[in-house]
Amino acid sequence: MAGVTDSEGLEFLPGARAFASALAPSYIDHACMMNGYAPPPGSPLGEGVDAGFSYCEIDCGSAATETLLAASNPLGNFFAIDARSELIERGRTLAADGKVRNIVFHEANLEQAFDLSLPPLDYIVVEGIYSWVPIRQRALVLAFVRKFLRPGGAVIVSYNARPGWNRLDLFRRLFREATPRGEPHRRLEMARDIYRRLLEAKAPSLLAAGLAPAAFAELQHIPEDALVADYLNDFAEPLYVSEVAADFAAIDCLLAGAADMAQSLPTLEQHEPFKSALERVPSFAGRELAKDMLLDTRFRRDVFIRGGQRLSAGDHDMVMHGLAFALEQPADLVRYRDNTSFGQLSFDNPHARKLVELLSRGPCTLGELVAQGADTNADFQTVVANVHALIITGQLRPVYRATREAVDGARSLQTAIRARAVTDEAIGFLPSPFGTAFAVPIVDQLLMDIPGRKSADAMAKETLERFVNSGRAFSSQEALLRRARSFRRNLQHYATLGVAPA
Repeated sequence: MAGVTDSEGLEFLPGARAFASALAPSYIDHACMMNGYAPPPGSPLGEGVDAGFSYCEIDCGSAATETLLAASNPLGNFFAIDARSELIERGRTLAADGKVRNIVFHEANLEQAFDLSLPPLDYIVVEGIYSWVPIRQRALVLAFVRKFLRPGGAVIVSYNARPGWNRLDLFRRLFREATPRGEPHRRLEMARDIYRRLLEAKAPSLLAAGLAPAAFAELQHIPEDALVADYLNDFAEPLYVSEVAADFAAIDCLLAGAADMAQSLPTLEQHEPFKSALERVPSFAGRELAKDMLLDTRFRRDVFIRGGQRLSAGDHDMVMHGLAFALEQPADLVRYRDNTSFGQLSFDNPHARKLVELLSRGPCTLGELVAQGADTNADFQTVVANVHALIITGQLRPVYRATREAVDGARSLQTAIRARAVTDEAIGFLPSPFGTAFAVPIVDQLLMDIPGRKSADAMAKETLERFVNSGRAFSSQEALLRRARSFRRNLQHYATLGVAPA
């Protein structure tokens, strides 16, 4: 796995384990609501307020994401399933060290998972499996969802998608079939050389659907795990969204839409060329397919709903006061103009800046943002438009409201993670009492453990010593010093998210 990197491009620790924010229940709830569907019944926003929910990921690896989510969501019951015993054991160890008691680990493959004793599930995560396994394994995934997902529950599924992968398919097949067995990156270079020669010879199939020069250049930077999964896996088969939608429709799970708001139909259908093209397509799956053609989509992460319960007019309070929203970075780093798939999005206005000021103090619900932003004369639609702009540009994230129990659970696991900061078990994220986890680079985790008010130079020196004493080299002392100088500001931001030490 690639190292964790900060905004200055500084790699803090090769191999640091990551957290997938899109898999948080709050994120999935937002995807449901954004696409017009009610969140799962057990969601803190749904019918089972304070009753608790059940959440499961199959083929979860070492379950770093699930463990951080469990610590952040004490009302949830989490289940992590994977056939690789060494990865499951890593998950158990992290949970034990962080005193996370609401997660259960099962060492089981997909076939064995079907026979597990599990409760009806509100959330099922199928991440990095569906388009990478044989058809029989896909059928097992569908059987698992059909058996365990409760009515109204949500399943989030990621997969390599066509048509974006169509351009890569010729190279992928050449890579797999025309290079000898051996080290993956050596094979990659050989395949690139063969492909280049075929292109120079004006091979008709490559000219018709070949890679753009920029995409071809990107191939040399593919991480080894992705290289093996996508290019050396005999079963990897990118899929059209309409195919995946048909698979899940067969088990009564309707496609709600893309999990990412920037890729969702409700967002894109307001803009050209999407509006005039998509309004002519009668079916939802067909509009998603046409959208993928316009975007040349290569990867999708979709949410499906069991039974497809739509949001009703009576769910206004859920929308206003249920989910909260949290800034992803300090307020002075917020961008008010950014490029999107539908063009440049500009929202530099007094209402947006007031919104960011409010959120810089901590997460707020939509209702709180409307009430507190009254002095700028912002009506409901203006607040919503600016919230959406911040989400679409990746600067705002849907979260749950914090509870006392979540504060305690998150804090215990934070301590266990920071203790791993210069080990092979490092994680570049810390759990938050707002039901998710936020990126906290390894250097910042080390800086958090330095007591007292020391100068940036002294903090950088002490942090460098931690790396040296652990037997790890640190490539850029200058970058470390820059990070130490900005740490006070970053620490204030971390405190608003509940990921700073008490």
